[in-house]
Amino acid sequence: MVCHSKPQENRILIVSISEAARAAGINRRTLQRAIQTGRLSATVDAAGGRGVDLAELIRVFGPLKEAPQETPRGPDAVMSHETAPHTAPHTAPETALVAVLREQLQQAQQEKGRLMSLLETAQQVLQAEQQARRELEMKLLPAPRPAPSGRTWLPVAVLLLLALAFAGWHWREAIISAVAF
Repeated sequence: MVCHSKPQENRILIVSISEAARAAGINRRTLQRAIQTGRLSATVDAAGGRGVDLAELIRVFGPLKEAPQETPRGPDAVMSHETAPHTAPHTAPETALVAVLREQLQQAQQEKGRLMSLLETAQQVLQAEQQARRELEMKLLPAPRPAPSGRTWLPVAVLLLLALAFAGWHWREAIISAVAF
Protein backbone atom coordinates (compact mmCIF):
# COMPACT_ATOMS: atom_id res chain seq x y z
CA MET A 1 0.00 0.00 0.00
CA VAL A 2 1.09 3.58 -0.42
CA CYS A 3 0.88 6.69 1.69
CA HIS A 4 1.38 10.30 0.72
CA SER A 5 2.69 13.13 2.87
CA LYS A 6 0.61 15.97 1.29
CA PRO A 7 -2.75 17.17 2.69
CA GLN A 8 -5.76 15.04 1.83
CA GLU A 9 -7.26 17.33 -0.83
CA ASN A 10 -4.01 17.31 -2.85
CA ARG A 11 -3.30 13.62 -2.29
CA ILE A 12 -1.95 11.89 -5.39
CA LEU A 13 -0.70 8.33 -5.07
CA ILE A 14 1.85 7.71 -7.81
CA VAL A 15 3.68 4.45 -8.56
CA SER A 16 6.12 3.51 -11.32
CA ILE A 17 5.01 2.01 -14.63
CA SER A 18 6.32 -1.45 -13.67
CA GLU A 19 4.65 -1.40 -10.25
CA ALA A 20 1.39 -0.12 -11.78
CA ALA A 21 1.41 -2.96 -14.33
CA ARG A 22 2.09 -5.50 -11.58
CA ALA A 23 -0.64 -4.07 -9.33
CA ALA A 24 -3.20 -4.06 -12.15
CA GLY A 25 -2.23 -7.58 -13.20
CA ILE A 26 -1.42 -6.57 -16.76
CA ASN A 27 1.64 -6.56 -19.00
CA ARG A 28 3.90 -3.52 -18.79
CA ARG A 29 3.56 -3.02 -22.55
CA THR A 30 -0.25 -2.94 -22.25
CA LEU A 31 0.08 -0.16 -19.70
CA GLN A 32 2.48 1.77 -21.95
CA ARG A 33 0.06 1.43 -24.90
CA ALA A 34 -2.76 2.79 -22.74
CA ILE A 35 -0.57 5.80 -21.91
CA GLN A 36 0.43 6.33 -25.56
CA THR A 37 -3.19 6.25 -26.78
CA GLY A 38 -4.27 8.66 -24.05
CA ARG A 39 -6.54 6.17 -22.31
CA LEU A 40 -4.37 6.43 -19.18
CA SER A 41 -2.46 9.51 -18.04
CA ALA A 42 1.06 9.36 -16.68
CA THR A 43 3.15 11.88 -14.74
CA VAL A 44 6.85 12.66 -14.93
CA ASP A 45 8.81 13.46 -11.76
CA ALA A 46 11.75 15.88 -11.44
CA ALA A 47 14.21 13.05 -12.18
CA GLY A 48 12.42 12.25 -15.45
CA GLY A 49 10.88 9.00 -14.24
CA ARG A 50 7.33 8.26 -15.33
CA GLY A 51 4.62 7.16 -12.94
CA VAL A 52 0.90 6.52 -12.82
CA ASP A 53 -1.64 7.90 -10.36
CA LEU A 54 -3.23 4.99 -8.48
CA ALA A 55 -6.75 6.40 -8.86
CA GLU A 56 -6.21 6.75 -12.62
CA LEU A 57 -4.97 3.15 -12.79
CA ILE A 58 -8.11 1.93 -11.00
CA ARG A 59 -10.33 4.07 -13.26
CA VAL A 60 -8.91 2.51 -16.42
CA PHE A 61 -8.21 -1.10 -15.40
CA GLY A 62 -10.63 -1.65 -12.51
CA PRO A 63 -9.77 -2.98 -9.04
CA LEU A 64 -6.12 -3.77 -8.44
CA LYS A 65 -5.07 -7.42 -8.46
CA GLU A 66 -2.39 -6.77 -5.82
CA ALA A 67 -1.20 -3.84 -3.74
CA PRO A 68 1.77 -1.80 -5.03
CA GLN A 69 4.97 -2.83 -3.20
CA GLU A 70 7.73 -0.46 -4.31
CA THR A 71 8.92 2.73 -2.62
CA PRO A 72 7.99 5.64 -4.88
CA ARG A 73 10.55 8.29 -5.74
CA GLY A 74 10.65 11.99 -6.57
CA PRO A 75 9.42 15.12 -4.76
CA ASP A 76 5.88 13.71 -4.48
CA ALA A 77 7.19 10.38 -3.21
CA VAL A 78 4.84 8.14 -1.36
CA MET A 79 5.76 5.48 1.16
CA SER A 80 5.46 1.81 0.35
CA HIS A 81 3.48 -0.69 2.37
CA GLU A 82 6.61 -1.76 4.24
CA THR A 83 7.56 1.75 5.36
CA ALA A 84 4.02 2.98 6.10
CA PRO A 85 2.94 2.97 9.74
CA HIS A 86 0.72 -0.01 10.62
CA THR A 87 -1.82 1.56 12.95
CA ALA A 88 -4.96 -0.05 11.57
CA PRO A 89 -6.03 -2.77 9.16
CA HIS A 90 -6.37 -0.04 6.54
CA THR A 91 -3.40 2.24 6.09
CA ALA A 92 -3.71 6.01 6.09
CA PRO A 93 -3.42 6.31 2.30
CA GLU A 94 -6.18 3.76 1.78
CA THR A 95 -8.42 5.59 4.23
CA ALA A 96 -7.55 8.92 2.63
CA LEU A 97 -8.14 7.54 -0.86
CA VAL A 98 -11.50 6.17 0.24
CA ALA A 99 -12.41 9.54 1.76
CA VAL A 100 -11.39 11.38 -1.41
CA LEU A 101 -13.32 8.92 -3.57
CA ARG A 102 -16.40 9.22 -1.34
CA GLU A 103 -16.24 13.00 -1.61
CA GLN A 104 -15.92 12.77 -5.39
CA LEU A 105 -18.83 10.33 -5.49
CA GLN A 106 -20.96 12.69 -3.42
CA GLN A 107 -20.08 15.58 -5.73
CA ALA A 108 -20.90 13.45 -8.77
CA GLN A 109 -24.26 12.48 -7.27
CA GLN A 110 -25.06 16.12 -6.53
CA GLU A 111 -24.13 17.05 -10.09
CA LYS A 112 -26.29 14.20 -11.39
CA GLY A 113 -29.24 15.47 -9.32
CA ARG A 114 -28.74 18.99 -10.62
CA LEU A 115 -28.56 17.77 -14.22
CA MET A 116 -31.63 15.56 -13.77
CA SER A 117 -33.65 18.55 -12.51
CA LEU A 118 -32.44 20.60 -15.49
CA LEU A 119 -33.49 17.78 -17.79
CA GLU A 120 -36.94 17.61 -16.23
CA THR A 121 -37.33 21.37 -16.59
CA ALA A 122 -36.23 21.21 -20.24
CA GLN A 123 -38.71 18.39 -20.92
CA GLN A 124 -41.55 20.40 -19.37
CA VAL A 125 -40.63 23.43 -21.48
CA LEU A 126 -40.49 21.24 -24.59
CA GLN A 127 -43.91 19.74 -23.87
CA ALA A 128 -45.39 23.21 -23.36
CA GLU A 129 -43.86 24.40 -26.64
CA GLN A 130 -45.21 21.36 -28.51
CA GLN A 131 -48.70 21.93 -27.10
CA ALA A 132 -48.58 25.61 -28.08
CA ARG A 133 -47.46 24.64 -31.60
CA ARG A 134 -50.32 22.14 -31.95
CA GLU A 135 -52.84 24.76 -30.81
CA LEU A 136 -51.45 27.32 -33.25
CA GLU A 137 -51.58 24.83 -36.12
CA MET A 138 -55.22 24.08 -35.31
CA LYS A 139 -56.02 27.79 -35.51
CA LEU A 140 -54.09 28.43 -38.74
CA LEU A 141 -54.92 25.34 -40.79
CA PRO A 142 -58.21 25.24 -42.73
CA ALA A 143 -60.88 22.81 -41.63
CA PRO A 144 -60.59 19.43 -43.32
CA ARG A 145 -62.82 18.88 -46.35
CA PRO A 146 -65.63 16.40 -45.95
CA ALA A 147 -65.17 13.07 -47.64
CA PRO A 148 -67.08 12.66 -50.94
CA SER A 149 -70.50 11.12 -50.54
CA GLY A 150 -71.38 7.66 -51.78
CA ARG A 151 -73.17 9.11 -54.90
CA THR A 152 -70.16 9.21 -57.17
CA TRP A 153 -71.92 6.73 -59.46
CA LEU A 154 -74.69 9.22 -60.36
CA PRO A 155 -72.65 11.46 -62.70
CA VAL A 156 -71.17 8.37 -64.35
CA ALA A 157 -74.63 6.87 -64.96
CA VAL A 158 -75.91 10.13 -66.47
CA LEU A 159 -72.91 10.31 -68.82
CA LEU A 160 -73.45 6.70 -69.86
CA LEU A 161 -77.15 7.31 -70.66
CA LEU A 162 -76.28 10.41 -72.67
CA ALA A 163 -73.69 8.46 -74.63
CA LEU A 164 -76.22 5.70 -75.38
CA ALA A 165 -78.85 8.26 -76.42
CA PHE A 166 -76.42 9.98 -78.76
CA ALA A 167 -75.29 6.69 -80.21
CA GLY A 168 -78.93 5.62 -80.67
CA TRP A 169 -79.87 8.85 -82.46
CA HIS A 170 -76.73 8.74 -84.63
CA TRP A 171 -77.22 5.07 -85.54
CA ARG A 172 -81.03 5.10 -85.60
CA GLU A 173 -81.24 4.14 -89.30
CA ALA A 174 -79.06 1.05 -88.69
CA ILE A 175 -81.03 0.15 -85.57
CA ILE A 176 -84.42 0.47 -87.36
CA SER A 177 -83.31 -1.66 -90.30
CA ALA A 178 -81.86 -4.28 -87.90
CA VAL A 179 -85.06 -4.43 -85.85
CA ALA A 180 -87.23 -4.64 -89.00
CA PHE A 181 -85.72 -7.91 -90.09
